[in-house]
Amino acid sequence: MQGTSGIILRKIDVTPYMLQAQMPEGGTKEVEYNTKNFLIVALLHPQLRLTGRELLSRRKLVDKIEECDGTLLVEEADYSKMKQAFETVRGFTLNDMELVERVLEAEEVEVEETSPKP
Repeated sequence: MQGTSGIILRKIDVTPYMLQAQMPEGGTKEVEYNTKNFLIVALLHPQLRLTGRELLSRRKLVDKIEECDGTLLVEEADYSKMKQAFETVRGFTLNDMELVERVLEAEEVEVEETSPKP
């Protein structure tokens, strides 16, 4: 909670982006990078050595990623899990650079809390 005006969330763009992939027969082809899928793969990656309980604790975040419409807003606790995953997992490539940047440099935004209507 920051002051009385709202809460601070991290804003992450999870829209797909296009890559130039090298084809086995030669040349390149434009392909779509499935941002949501790769974000989830990093969040649950074996290199994180998650316990069963830690894996299950990430289910709501995985669901939120899958269901979002292109912009993911996460609270600091969930952002910390994502950041830790992207700082721990090894083997990222040039294709992943855009996603890694989107996560590790996620913008902080202040969001007004609203009360449920009676």
